[in-house]
Amino acid sequence: MIEDVRSAVHEMSAKLYGGRRYDLVGFSIRDGSYPWIEVHDGVIHWTLMERGVRYGPTTTEDLHEAMHWVALDATRSMAMRWELGQRDRWPEDRDTRIGWNAKQVALLRLLDDQWAEEYRADIPVRCPGVRLEDVDAHPLAAWVAIKTADESFLARQWRTLRDKLREPY
Repeated sequence: MIEDVRSAVHEMSAKLYGGRRYDLVGFSIRDGSYPWIEVHDGVIHWTLMERGVRYGPTTTEDLHEAMHWVALDATRSMAMRWELGQRDRWPEDRDTRIGWNAKQVALLRLLDDQWAEEYRADIPVRCPGVRLEDVDAHPLAAWVAIKTADESFLARQWRTLRDKLREPY
């Protein structure tokens, strides 16, 4: 059964990473708040260890449920990294949780619409003060395509960076 789990994880990563296959979860004990999965007697165990303290395991016999756990963890990491890269696009006082929740919903939607809707519905509970209408309205990728297509924009960005590097301290 562990090979079924590994195969499902690789299939999920291919959807998230444009065909590339990664282990989105470990398959042996790891520290550093990195989850891993073990299978014993047909039961899938999801465990996490942080600074030597073991959390879990959470168990299931349902592969789909275990993949839901993997999806939530993997898309959370991806969404938070994405949001960090977008911070300079918004006012300093903007709630950063809006962007990463919007991105996580979009990533989950790539995997399973029901997972995305369940996650979205729970945002006000998990993140008090974050409004669903703000999450739904948050732009995700359109500006990237526009900027990337605009070579003059890229050239201006390069010149600005080059000029900053030439400035005396």
